[in-house]
Amino acid sequence: NRSLVVRKQPSGSLLRGAHDVTREYRLATLLRPLDVPAPNALVLCEDTDIIDTKFWCYDYVEGRHFKDAYLGETNNLSDREAIYISAAKCAATLHSAKLETTALQYALGRGPDEPLKLGNYLARQVRTWQKQYQSADAKLGESTSQYVLDHCIALSEKIDNYKDQVDERQVPCIAHGDLRCDNMIFDTENRVVALLDWELATSGHPVSDLSYLAMPYFIPPLPAGPMSGFAGLELKRHGLPSLETLIHEYTKSLNTDNETLRDVVDRALPHFELFAAVGYWRLASIVRGVYARAKAGNASAANAALVGSLASSLVNISRDLASRPPSQKFQRRNYSTRSSRSNVDELAKSVEAFIREEILPIEAELLEKSYSSSQEERWKPYPKLDQLKAKAKAAGLWNLFFLQKEEDSITSSPYQLANEQYPGGGLSRLIDYACICEITGMSLLAPEVFNCSAPDTGNMEVLAAFGTDAQKKQWLKPLLAGEIRSCFAMTEPAVASSDPTNLEASITDDGDDYLIINGTKHWTSGAMDPRCKIAIFMGKAQGSTVPSDAPPHRRHSMVLVPMELATVQRPLRVFGFDDAPHGHAQVLFDNIRIPKSEAMLYGHGRGFDIAQARLGPGRVHHCMRAIGACERALELTKHRIATRTAFGKPISHHGSIQHDIANARIDIDQARLLVQSCAAVIDEKGNKEARKQIAMIKVAVPRMACRVLDSLMQMWGGLGLSTDTPLAHFYAQARVLRQADGPDEVHLATIAKIELGRDSRSNKKG
Repeated sequence: NRSLVVRKQPSGSLLRGAHDVTREYRLATLLRPLDVPAPNALVLCEDTDIIDTKFWCYDYVEGRHFKDAYLGETNNLSDREAIYISAAKCAATLHSAKLETTALQYALGRGPDEPLKLGNYLARQVRTWQKQYQSADAKLGESTSQYVLDHCIALSEKIDNYKDQVDERQVPCIAHGDLRCDNMIFDTENRVVALLDWELATSGHPVSDLSYLAMPYFIPPLPAGPMSGFAGLELKRHGLPSLETLIHEYTKSLNTDNETLRDVVDRALPHFELFAAVGYWRLASIVRGVYARAKAGNASAANAALVGSLASSLVNISRDLASRPPSQKFQRRNYSTRSSRSNVDELAKSVEAFIREEILPIEAELLEKSYSSSQEERWKPYPKLDQLKAKAKAAGLWNLFFLQKEEDSITSSPYQLANEQYPGGGLSRLIDYACICEITGMSLLAPEVFNCSAPDTGNMEVLAAFGTDAQKKQWLKPLLAGEIRSCFAMTEPAVASSDPTNLEASITDDGDDYLIINGTKHWTSGAMDPRCKIAIFMGKAQGSTVPSDAPPHRRHSMVLVPMELATVQRPLRVFGFDDAPHGHAQVLFDNIRIPKSEAMLYGHGRGFDIAQARLGPGRVHHCMRAIGACERALELTKHRIATRTAFGKPISHHGSIQHDIANARIDIDQARLLVQSCAAVIDEKGNKEARKQIAMIKVAVPRMACRVLDSLMQMWGGLGLSTDTPLAHFYAQARVLRQADGPDEVHLATIAKIELGRDSRSNKKG
C-alpha cells in the first residue's frame, strides 16, 4: 500500500550536467535529517538497463501542489500570502542548515580531495548557462545571437563590479537552483512539507535562491503556467505579499547563530535585482534547452514548445533587471539579533571610501561657492551634491541614522523607528551609527550626501515617533527620500532660550479645529535652504486645552508649520560663516492659521517630551561628527608638519608640536570612548537613564574639539585661519556646539544635580 515517486532522467540526448538524479538522491539523504523538507529518499538506481535511464525513488508526499506562480488553484486570498511566506521560510531553513564540508562534497558528486566551488557563484552561473544556451542553439542548428552574448558580457561585468557584495565565499551553503512554489508540496495549513527537484542544486549564494522564488514579481501574467508572474498587479488585492515582506520573512527566519551567513545575505540584498537578473538568464537558458528538446521530440512537458519559445522574453527581463542600480529597499528591515560587528565594519568602510573617493575631491570647489559666490547663487543647492546623493542612495548608504527594531531584544529603544513602509539604513543600535557618524564628520558636506544631516535627522525621528499617518505620508516620506529639507524652530531672540520654559512664541487654539501660530525664532538651521518645506515649531500653548497653572514643562507644544507660510527674515552668521545654501535664519511666524489635525504633534503640552526624545540621539550625532572633524584635521595636519621645515628641521620634529599631536590623540580617543559609552546606555536603558551621560558628552566633546582644533590650526600658521583648509570651519562648528542644544552651563548643572543627588541618597542609606 506504499505510494512511491520515481524520479528519472529524460530519455535521449541531454545537455551536459542536466537532470543529475544521483546528485538529487544524495542531497535528499543529506538534508532530510537537518529539518530541510527534502523527500524521503529510498533507493538510487544507476543501472540504465532497468528503465533505460538512471532513476531514484522517494515516498509520495500528500499535499497541495500549485502549478502557477499566481497560485490560481486556491480562491482563498489569505492562503496565497501564507504559501509564499512558508516558501521563504523553507529557503531560510535550507540555507541555515549546518553542513559538513565532506558530506556536502559527497552530495554534490565530488571526491574527498576535490574542493568545493565556494564563492563567485553568480559569475559561475552566467558562464554555465551561457554554455547551456549555446549548446541548445547548436542542437537547433542555430548560432547564438550577438544580443544574447552581449548581455552575458554586461552581466559578468556588473557582477565583477560588485563582487565584494555578492560573493558567498565565507559560507558553505546549498543553493537549490530552482526554488519555486511549483517545486514544493504544501499541507492544508500552507506549510511546506516537501521541496522537490534538486537537479540544479550546488554550493552557491543563498540570495540567488531567494531571488528565484521572487521572480514572479518581475514578470507579467503570461499564458505559460510556471513562467507566469504578477508584475503590475495590485498585490494586496490578490492576496499576495509584497516583495519586501517576502524578503523580510526570509531574513527573519535565518539561523541567528550563523553571523557569517547573515552577513553574506545582508551585503547582497541591495543587489537583489542583479541576482534576479542572473535567475532570469538561467531560466532563459533552461527554456531554450526545453525548446530544443521539444523540437527533438524528447521533452517531458506537454507545453514544452510554448514554454521554450519564451527564452527571448526572459533575456529581455534579465537585461532590464541587470541595468538597475543597487537599492536599499531590499535591505533587511529588522534584525533578529543586534547589528553584527562585521556588518557595521563593512558599512563603515563603504562610507569612508565614498567620502574619500567621491566627496573630498570636490569639497573645496563646493565650499568655495558657499564662501564667495553671489548672494543669488550661494543659496541654490549644488547639482554636483545632488548627483553624489543619488550615488549614495543607489549604493545603500542612505538614512543610516534611521534605526530598525530588534525583535528579540530584551529592551526596545524608542529610536528604533524604521519599518517596511519607512525603511532605514540597516543599523539597529545607536552605538553602531555613532561609528558611521564619526566618519561623516570628516567632511562638511558628507552628512547631507547620506541624508544624515541635522536638523533633518532629528525631525525625521520626531515624525516617525510622534507623527500621525497623514503627517508621515506628507512629510516623513519625502524627507527620507531626500526630496525636501526641514528646520527646527525653537530658539528665540527675545528671551534666554537656554531655559526653554521662557519661550514666548505662541500656539493658540482657534476653535476646535485650527491653531494660530505667532513668534520670532532665530538660529533656525536649514531655514535658508530653498528645499526647506516644513518646520517643527515649539511654542507656548494658549487656550482651554492647557490650563494656566500647568507645570512649566507642560505649557509648550510642538507643531508642524509649512515654510511657505512663514517669513525668513535674514541669515545669521557664525564667525563669518553662513553655511549656504543650508543657512541659519531668523524666521517670523505671523498669525499663521493651520488645521490642528495637520499641525499638532503628540498633543498640547507635550513639547518638552518631544524635545527630550529628539535631543538624545541628536547630541550623540553632533559629538561623533565633531570627533570625525578632529580626526580629519589631525590627518591633514600630520601631513603638513611632516612636509614643512622651520628652524632647520621638519615642524614635526619640534618637541612642542609633538606634545600637541600626542595630546590631540589622547583627547580624541577619550572623547570617542565617552560618546560610545553614552550611546550604549541609550541603547540599553533609554534616553531618560542616560541623562547624565548625554550631558557629559555635550560638555566634553565640544570643549575637546575646540581645544584640539585650535592647537592644530596653530601649526598651519595663517593658512589655518583661512577657508583654504576646512579647519577654521570645523572650529566654528565646534564652538557652536558649546551653545547649540543648551550651553555648557546647563549641562554642567544637570551633571552636578545627578551626582549630588546620588551622594545624598548614599548618605541617607548610610
